[in-house]
Amino acid sequence: MPETQNLGSLQHISADAVGQPGQRRFRLRLITQLPQYAYVWLEKEQLTALKDAVVTILDEYDHGPTSAREDDFVFPLDVDIDIDIRAGNLSLGLKEAEDLIVLIAAGVSQEESASLSVEFDYGRARALCIQIETVVVAGRQPCPLCGGPIDPEGHVCPRSNGFHEIPED
Repeated sequence: MPETQNLGSLQHISADAVGQPGQRRFRLRLITQLPQYAYVWLEKEQLTALKDAVVTILDEYDHGPTSAREDDFVFPLDVDIDIDIRAGNLSLGLKEAEDLIVLIAAGVSQEESASLSVEFDYGRARALCIQIETVVVAGRQPCPLCGGPIDPEGHVCPRSNGFHEIPED
């Protein structure tokens, strides 16, 4: 198993989605202090779970101002990405004395066995949670009965025994 590449503290972390709702790919965009640029590709559920875990850490340990840190650094469009991995596992840690959250992302398979570790402060964490919520909500709306996504063509809901289509609003 390869060692985890420690990228250190981040100057930027953001979440976004690429593609049309129903076919989107989700990623974290990272810029280290060096700077190094990295993408960590995630499933929508992983992104949501990451936000929930970060919120739990902030609720427990962050006793400072609750505003999100405004990140004045914009991720460049035409940059060479140094690290590009598809995360199979995510882990969060805490450097409580330094008020830093540690994120470890491990590749999804043996072929993609890259692993990285980064650190970011509570302000960036709050801003990341807001971004994740915005990115996730921008997708397909959930069915009010089963919670499954409603496609643009409509949705055959299993809770209605498949007899009634629920059109998209």
